[in-house]
Amino acid sequence: MIKILEKHIADKIAAGEVIDRPVSIVKELVENALDADATSVTVEIREGGRTYIRVTDNGFGIDEADVETAFRRHATSKISDVRDLDCIGTLGFRGEALASICAVSRTELITKTADSKSGRRVVVEASEVLENTAVGCPEGTTVTVRDLFFNVPARYKFLASDASESRKIIDFVSRIALSYPDVRFSMINGKNRAFTTSGKGNILANIISIYGKDIGEGLIPVSASAGGFTLKAFVSSPDRTLPSRSRQIFCVNGRIIASSVLEHALDKAYAERMFKGRFPIAFLFLSMPPEKLDVNIHPTKKEIRFDDNSEVEDFVADAVAAALKGQQAVPDVSAEVASRQEEPAKPPQHEADSQPAILGEETCRYETPVRKQEEQGEQERIDIRTVLGSMRESKNAEVRKQQTPDPVPEEVNRPFDFEDLTVIGAVFNTYILAQDEDCFYMIDQHAAHERVFYEKLMRQFEAEEKVSQQMLVPLSFSVASEVAESEDSWIGQVRAMGYDIEFFGNNTYIVREIPAFMEMSEAEAFLGDLFGAFRDRPDLTDHRTLDKIITRSCKSAVKGGDTLDAAEIEALITQLRACRNPFSCPHGRPTFIKMTRYELERMFKRA
Repeated sequence: MIKILEKHIADKIAAGEVIDRPVSIVKELVENALDADATSVTVEIREGGRTYIRVTDNGFGIDEADVETAFRRHATSKISDVRDLDCIGTLGFRGEALASICAVSRTELITKTADSKSGRRVVVEASEVLENTAVGCPEGTTVTVRDLFFNVPARYKFLASDASESRKIIDFVSRIALSYPDVRFSMINGKNRAFTTSGKGNILANIISIYGKDIGEGLIPVSASAGGFTLKAFVSSPDRTLPSRSRQIFCVNGRIIASSVLEHALDKAYAERMFKGRFPIAFLFLSMPPEKLDVNIHPTKKEIRFDDNSEVEDFVADAVAAALKGQQAVPDVSAEVASRQEEPAKPPQHEADSQPAILGEETCRYETPVRKQEEQGEQERIDIRTVLGSMRESKNAEVRKQQTPDPVPEEVNRPFDFEDLTVIGAVFNTYILAQDEDCFYMIDQHAAHERVFYEKLMRQFEAEEKVSQQMLVPLSFSVASEVAESEDSWIGQVRAMGYDIEFFGNNTYIVREIPAFMEMSEAEAFLGDLFGAFRDRPDLTDHRTLDKIITRSCKSAVKGGDTLDAAEIEALITQLRACRNPFSCPHGRPTFIKMTRYELERMFKRA
């Protein structure tokens, strides 16, 4: 028999799609606060949010006539027409947040608009309104959620430990705080204040305040605008990497998301700049026309869909890649950098918290000292009127005068120019020494040669006209039988590199011409290594596969331990300067590293 579910059952089922754990509640309430134009948001939790969550904002509040309606399913002030779904400019729009929250908890809402003489206090339990009374309070909204899943024990038992649930909440608030630098965020976990941001618009200052100086200092600024897209980002230099993506935070139009498109954009920007299995630190904030993306594809809005993935990926990748060509992206020759490359730094734990706040899977350092709050009773350790009053004062002060940004210096990432270098020598027949006005450099001549060799070969492969040189005595190569049998899959690509090669019988090939820029020994070593790679029968019609084989094969073509005279050194640096990516060899190793004058003087105790 088919029947219609009772309302309280349907509400619990619907709530499960939106509210699966305490962080889901925090997310919905904070997003509502931001949509209400709040300039200050305080998040308080106890016991991982399972017993107590309170989000207080100084936004425009809810009208008295709408407070009960706000708790009904699909009640929203953010869209009114189906066409609005094609151009969503708010964080929330489904009208499910309060309805889902109150269906599985005991919820209290206190709110007041600017033109109301008093506010309203509404108490809802398991979707039933128990109280709706007038109350004195400042402008804004406070939502308190107690006893999450008290009426859904099956869901309650699947919650993680208090520490784990707290970490998820702190992680979310940390990320959203970075996305809204003009909003002052406070995160309170039990008796401890995890962090507070200034709300003065300085993203880098917020990164340092939340994640610590070890993460924030030395980040490279990225700024780009084109075709309605605007990117503001801070990324690490290629020598500062981690074994996971836990420090990659993506925000699109103010919405914190997970995005494989933006991950691929970073991978593309850092291609050949780092070792496989390592990932850069990145805080990306992308603004784009809302009609070019769909945010309505996931119940909790954790994912979005771009109309044109390639357009977004190319824009972000090009902007980050351009920033990585600057002076700040050159690796520093220091012990700290070397250790960071091998193992990510482990910041100190929160001093007064036995369960430190963790972002992703790594411990995170918070700069702001812990301030214990005096207890004001068993249920209200931080007085709600004090919080609301301070928010009101902050908003009034903002209207009266313009706030002055934090005195954090603006990051400048000037382009790196090889022409500024003066060569001063070489050591160990391997490292070229050079300097400019501010820094001392060591250039790995073999890594540089690999980079030059690789890019010349790739340009030759992609060029319509091949520039080759004829051999007086042809080269001959004996190959494995499986290589000869799969000739159709590779011989065209080898010829595209500038080799004149043909089958000579008995699994042997002869080469009459080689690329014009190669010496005979280089061409011979390169082909030998290339034929070895062909035994795996790779698909050379895939450009990425061919690129990997060429990358691996370049190493055998580079001479080691050669002594270069001054003219050869100058020629190598000139060729390196002309490369698309002069900063690393095809395998990801840096071609050169630097040390500032100050670092050098500090080593000699002169500074």
